[in-house]
This record gives sequence, structure tokens and C-alpha cells, in this order.
Amino acid sequence: CSLSRLNKSGAGLMVEHNAHACTDVTGFGFLGHAQNLAENQKESVSIELNVLPCIKGSVGVNDEVFNFRLRAGYSAETSGGLLVCLP
Repeated sequence: CSLSRLNKSGAGLMVEHNAHACTDVTGFGFLGHAQNLAENQKESVSIELNVLPCIKGSVGVNDEVFNFRLRAGYSAETSGGLLVCLP
């Protein structure tokens, strides 16, 4: 099943680079999950985001059909990728 292997490469890289926290970006969007992780860290956190990758056409749907807060970084995703905390 592809779902059982979905994050295998990511998990290996997290171990290799001593990651200490991770979340899958799903129901709260990228910034919702980032905020949750940041609020639960002992030290201060900084995030630099230059580009938020989007599926072709999704920004147009967000702007013209239904605002699901994609541009704000809070759109709900299904299997949206991993947000990893590194030392």
C-alpha cells in the first residue's frame, strides 16, 4: 500500500538529521501546524518561508470559487507533506 510507504524517505532523513518533532500538514494548513509546533517548543522558533508550493490551478480556485485560505497558509490539506523541527 502506498500509504504505508508515504513518509518512509522523510522518516529516514529525520533520523539522519536528528529531527526532534514532526507533523503532517493536513487539517490546519501549513501555518496552523507551524504555529502549533512553535507554541510547544522550549526555545524560540523562526520560520522562513519564501515560496508555498501549490498545485497548478489551486490558487485560481481559491481566489475565484471558494476561499479556503490557501494564500493565508491555513488551507486544510489531505496528506500535505511533513513539517519537521530540526536542532
